[in-house]
Amino acid sequence: MASRTLKKSSSQPPTLDQIGSKPLVIRFSDGDEAKIMDPFDDGFPEATLELEMLKGKEHVACLEGEWLLMFDADTDECFLMSLSSLSKISLPPLVTKDFVYKAALSSPTPPDCTIMIIANEDDTEYGNYLLYCRPGDEEWQEWRDDTDDAIDFNTGIVGSRGTMYLSTIKYTFIAIDASLSSSSDYKANIKRRGIPNPSIMRWARQYYLVQSDGDVFHLQFYTHGLYNSEVIDMDIHRLDTSEYVWNKVESIGDRAIFIGGNCVVLSSASRAGIQPGYVYLLYDGCLDGIILYTIRLDDRTMTCTLLPSNSSDRLYWVVPSSFKKESNETVSTMSSKTNKKSKLIFDEDAPLGESPWFRLPVEMVEELVSRISFSDYLNVRQVCKGWSSIVKPFQFAERYPIYPMLMSICSSTTGVFKMFDPIVEWEYTVKNSSLAPCTDYQMLLFAKHGWVLVMRGQNHMYAANPFNGERVDLPEIPWPGNQFDGVSFSSTPNSPDCTVCCIHKKRTQGRTDSLYVMVWRVGDEHWTKEVIGDETQFRTAYNNPVFYHGEFYCLGTSGQLGIFNPDNMTWRVLDKPEPVLDDDPLPGDRYCHLLEFRDDLIAIFRQHNDRPIDLYRLDKSHMAWTKVEKLDGEVIFVDNWNVVMVPAPRDDCCNKIYMPKQGRYVENGAEPKSTFYDIKSRKYYPGYYGLTERMNSIWVEPKFRHK
Repeated sequence: MASRTLKKSSSQPPTLDQIGSKPLVIRFSDGDEAKIMDPFDDGFPEATLELEMLKGKEHVACLEGEWLLMFDADTDECFLMSLSSLSKISLPPLVTKDFVYKAALSSPTPPDCTIMIIANEDDTEYGNYLLYCRPGDEEWQEWRDDTDDAIDFNTGIVGSRGTMYLSTIKYTFIAIDASLSSSSDYKANIKRRGIPNPSIMRWARQYYLVQSDGDVFHLQFYTHGLYNSEVIDMDIHRLDTSEYVWNKVESIGDRAIFIGGNCVVLSSASRAGIQPGYVYLLYDGCLDGIILYTIRLDDRTMTCTLLPSNSSDRLYWVVPSSFKKESNETVSTMSSKTNKKSKLIFDEDAPLGESPWFRLPVEMVEELVSRISFSDYLNVRQVCKGWSSIVKPFQFAERYPIYPMLMSICSSTTGVFKMFDPIVEWEYTVKNSSLAPCTDYQMLLFAKHGWVLVMRGQNHMYAANPFNGERVDLPEIPWPGNQFDGVSFSSTPNSPDCTVCCIHKKRTQGRTDSLYVMVWRVGDEHWTKEVIGDETQFRTAYNNPVFYHGEFYCLGTSGQLGIFNPDNMTWRVLDKPEPVLDDDPLPGDRYCHLLEFRDDLIAIFRQHNDRPIDLYRLDKSHMAWTKVEKLDGEVIFVDNWNVVMVPAPRDDCCNKIYMPKQGRYVENGAEPKSTFYDIKSRKYYPGYYGLTERMNSIWVEPKFRHK
């Protein structure tokens, strides 16, 4: 039994009789017939869906992974068609010419259900009324909100045991009773208004509603960018229908969830030969095409595969109810073997036994520790109690240089995180008190000097040093959630002169916009917040500011620089350097990084694909960016928000940019491998797609010394 990931191509396109035997995808393209594709075959074979009853018809939706909702624009004919049995269920004529957003069934077993559609008559981005019917009805019924507090709908809709749950543009949800009734004058009615939205990590996101055996789940996929973007994290909440509140969950049990143009849940995935605990997302937010994200929830990793499609294609999962049967099919996948070197678990709270090694003088061990790698240092601390308190000294840093580790949170509730060493390619599971347990989400925001800024829930932020266990709790934040473009601090959070700064810049063509700033200084009981008017067309990139010569420098999406002075709370945009990019991208449409190294400012621009990365160094004498073709003995580490540059710890690391991903090779037992971009060859190794990435990760330089 295995997770569904890429297997070697069978070169055989899927056939209709394979529907119900494995998850497939149906693809609709403008002016072309529907096609069935196997997204888990690395050859992506597909076949045209040649069915007479579909010819000349338009698709409205694919429901429950099986039922196509079809419409004939000439005759108004509307019907459901099962992809597994090819049976047809007639519906009333769909006479509306308004735009149809989404549809859902009140239960997954037509014809015993209500079909509900979100529609819009104003050609705006929101739905403003509902259409619904049951098989056998003569016409569709219309539902509008006639109250003073009228509701407009987003695209989220799901049916569960006779109740429809819909998202609104006011970041709330409503529940509508759509249960069966024999009464001819039956009308849908609201059961509950104002169901609050789940907590949100970041505002850039896509969300989906799914149902499974009466449970309603809300999945949020957080993105870097809006119109050309990548998924970087996700969370899942379950609706408590007794109190109508969302509770965050870290496990989905024996389920597997498929998300795309439709949403399907296998409630008993293991019975169908699918490894439970996975989410499969067909993501259309990348300009290169549609990406299949395979997300494993227990270790919070994901892989991405670019499918042969256009971003304008509509892809739906075909996972019919018949797929719940027992399956003996074996699917090629990544090996479940783990790298033996990655099994080290370091728990500062775990009892340490005594061993003959404890008789060695600690002074002798400290002398040895100064000459070993960070990974061996963690092993040494686990030998016995006397050695667990040894702090790796830094007077040998020049001889044995420190380089960043990739830190990622495993679980918000247990204070457990992982560290991946990109040079020796080892991974460690670590638990210590620096990472505060949390029933809500935790998000890694910024890292420097061994310290990490962490967002805990929507109202709290703290700084932690995962290497020595220190933690500094910051006051409750005045603007809930991480709605900022970047976060940074001036010095270590345990130093008396530390300033933490959060920045967000709005920009709208032709009008004065604002810079939103939130500042905290050591000793302050509250954050200082400021809204500063700005008439420039400067767009802050999604990147953490750099504290440079007493001020916070922000990189613009085209290469300009904006500067915030925390002493007098002022903001200015420099006339120079001039933009290095010809276009005017939106924040997040590409990765933009700014770093300081040996008093130089360096800007890095990389796209959401395998195209080359561009590096620039600021020529301060002319205030102009100069292209960087190679580094002088340095190496760079980038993630979604943070960037670190250090002297290369080994010669073979020079001129590389390490990425927050890992390559895994089936032939070598799925051992984690570092991935990087080679500056000289201008290529990614081993590639860009098909790699494994830990969600919520950040590069952190090890620092052990207490203040």
